[in-house]
Amino acid sequence: MTIPGRVSIEPRAIRAIVEAATAETFRTPAKGVRARVHDDHGRLELEIATPYGGAEPLLGAATRGRDAVSARASELSGARFDRVRLRITSLTDIDDRRRVE
Repeated sequence: MTIPGRVSIEPRAIRAIVEAATAETFRTPAKGVRARVHDDHGRLELEIATPYGGAEPLLGAATRGRDAVSARASELSGARFDRVRLRITSLTDIDDRRRVE
């Protein structure tokens, strides 16, 4: 059944989803993640800044992480992101005793 009307998601809701997905992907506290959502005539673009707390080499992790964040945020929000820019702002230590897998 189709109900007539329109559904819209506020950019701040998408931003919150992206920030949570980024924190999860890069194993960093959400408070250190910043995301901006740009709507360029219906094309959504993301700018993400995050610390990195992983153990694998940075370049590969950043590339895979960017793709994973885009896919996860799309899955959760239903939005499609045409461009995703990722900036690693710092490196953080991993405390394996506190990490839950």
